[in-house]
Amino acid sequence: MSSRILTIPNILTLARLIAMPVFLWASFDGRFMLAFVLFISAALTDLFDGFIARAFNQRSRLGALLDPAADKAIMIFTTLVRDFFILFFVYLLYTRMHVRRFPPSWAGKTSTVAQAITLGAAVAVNAFLPALEPVAQLFYRITLLITLYSGWDYLHRGRRLLDDGNPPAYNPRLAAGAK
Repeated sequence: MSSRILTIPNILTLARLIAMPVFLWASFDGRFMLAFVLFISAALTDLFDGFIARAFNQRSRLGALLDPAADKAIMIFTTLVRDFFILFFVYLLYTRMHVRRFPPSWAGKTSTVAQAITLGAAVAVNAFLPALEPVAQLFYRITLLITLYSGWDYLHRGRRLLDDGNPPAYNPRLAAGAK
């Protein structure tokens, strides 16, 4: 393991860490194309930094610390953004369309369980099982995909409610009073 700091993998990992706050800003500022490019770029750097570190013997102590931190930052930002949009959309459905029930989907429940398992695996690896880091990395990647799918699923379900114009928990008393 090298003590060099400025290696290509470390630069990629630092770029990934820096990209996450910019990704959040772009998401909340409505710059969705920029947010998408930043997110995909961060995901790609995650693939390349590890490959380059192993292939060109550029592993370093700093990289060993930064890479898991960057992975967790992506996971946290993805989870927070997903949950923020779900809460915001449910709020809009409740206040604008009087939807009183918007139960969690199987994807949402699976995402929550996967996030808890991944967090537990990350803590265990860092606390006393460093040899299982590849397993934690696998959990991280699976959880990221499940979380992204869950966010898409909630948006899709909400869109169907809007398109139908008659949400499943529609209150007829409110509709009668509106006529």
